[in-house]
Amino acid sequence: METIDILDSIHEQVFTHFKYKTDKRQYGLNEHWVMPDASFDGTQDFVGDCEDFALACRKLCREEGLETRLVYCKDETGEGHAVLECEGWILDNRQRKVVSNDRLTEKGYEFIGISGYNSGDPWHYIDN
Repeated sequence: METIDILDSIHEQVFTHFKYKTDKRQYGLNEHWVMPDASFDGTQDFVGDCEDFALACRKLCREEGLETRLVYCKDETGEGHAVLECEGWILDNRQRKVVSNDRLTEKGYEFIGISGYNSGDPWHYIDN
């Protein structure tokens, strides 16, 4: 199976079971990152915001042996947003399908920082 097919399947599965709610509304905090628990397989309904969506997709991608990185960006309105990158493809809770990173920049996204491939790796600033 091609990487894009795996990513499409993961995105669709997570997107189907995801309900957006800001950290402020859910936890009373501006930011609160929640890692999916070990039993998460993409079929459970869950509530979260953009980084929770990205982390859920990342867990499933890792189970498929795909290397991914979290990306902090600004969307077309200038608001902070998190997405997941894999081989130039982006999994984003605001997109109905997986899109290329070029497609998001065409839509006005600006990539600010990117994580390493492994948990605990440092984040790197992206010079646009």
